[in-house]
Amino acid sequence: MRRKVDSRTVWSLTAIRNGKQENAERIEEAQFCYGRWPDEVTRSSSKRLPSGLIGILGALGMEEKAMESGFVIYMAAAPSDRESWIQFVSTVTVKNSERSFSFDTRTLYSTEDEEGGTIELVDLYNPCIGGMRMPNKVWMTLGELPMSTLAWAIGSGVMDAEKSRQMDLSQWIGKPKDNTIIPNDIMFLPGPPSKAYTFDDAN
Repeated sequence: MRRKVDSRTVWSLTAIRNGKQENAERIEEAQFCYGRWPDEVTRSSSKRLPSGLIGILGALGMEEKAMESGFVIYMAAAPSDRESWIQFVSTVTVKNSERSFSFDTRTLYSTEDEEGGTIELVDLYNPCIGGMRMPNKVWMTLGELPMSTLAWAIGSGVMDAEKSRQMDLSQWIGKPKDNTIIPNDIMFLPGPPSKAYTFDDAN
């Protein structure tokens, strides 16, 4: 694996279907737990997908599989093989001036034709550790959950259903507050990491 981060480094985010949400009939309504590794997935709050990911799922014919179990998001600034990859271009960056610690800057990316939707990435660059600053363009593709990840998700209870049916709170989500670019119930993605990793790595 390429450990040093550069423009060809591929980083990922794993999205696992929230089994406790029983009333989603469309991919736009579906909620997912997500993270770069297992600990992040179990601690995450389930969220809906941004329009950019929904567009890629449709283009790759993966909507049904995503609704059943989940998928893996792969990202790179300049992948060596761009077949099946979709390019997103940065459009606006927002920094929360009320927060003094790192990771408070987010960038909105959209497809060049502006019809493939948008995604939001959080800047993870740390000058003390190194890595890569947020690129102007991000390429993205999706893949099915590896069997090992699916087995972990089932065993950890992430995909377990609720005993009683509940209403979906996303029906009452209002306009985004403060400096968020996308509503708070929409999943955001990680920017380039300080070092390469896999889902099985410890954080």
